Amino acid sequence: MNYKWKHIFKESVGVLILMAFIGIIGGQVLHSIEEVLLQFPIFLFLIPLMNGLGGNLGCILASRVSSGFHSGYIEPDILDRELNDNMFVTLLMGVIMFTSISLTVAATSSILSFGPTIINLIIIIIGSGLIITIGTMIITISISLISYKKRLDPDNIVIPILTTLADLLSIISIFFMVWVVIL
Repeated sequence: MNYKWKHIFKESVGVLILMAFIGIIGGQVLHSIEEVLLQFPIFLFLIPLMNGLGGNLGCILASRVSSGFHSGYIEPDILDRELNDNMFVTLLMGVIMFTSISLTVAATSSILSFGPTIINLIIIIIGSGLIITIGTMIITISISLISYKKRLDPDNIVIPILTTLADLLSIISIFFMVWVVIL
């Protein structure tokens, strides 16, 4: 890998500009669901929390997978056992974390009478959490494979793309689950 600042800048600038535009799209999607957010303000609290958790799960997987590709202990093949084990553990962490969040938020919401019914809130959080976890896993593996095959530094490519797309995916998945469960 080449760690000279010019190389890093050249490799990163296009990705960062594209991700800035995608971030703007995410903001517009968030603005378009403003009515739902005002009706159920609990989601104002949940969106940043789920954005962060989805991005963190993806970044953990991206770090492990990219390092594994470059060190050779993970083969750049979707059928590789080590890759599948890492994906399974990421999915398991997502299920545990989003279930914990759903139960905590539902308990708090029921005490404060702040949002939809408890069961609807649990379904929305766990459902959107699964969408976020699976979506970030797909994005992570795809971008990691592409960056490995094109010999691009994953620090310059994978993490910026993943975190931006995980944020957009979080917003869309929460709204989708609200639409399916409540609206």
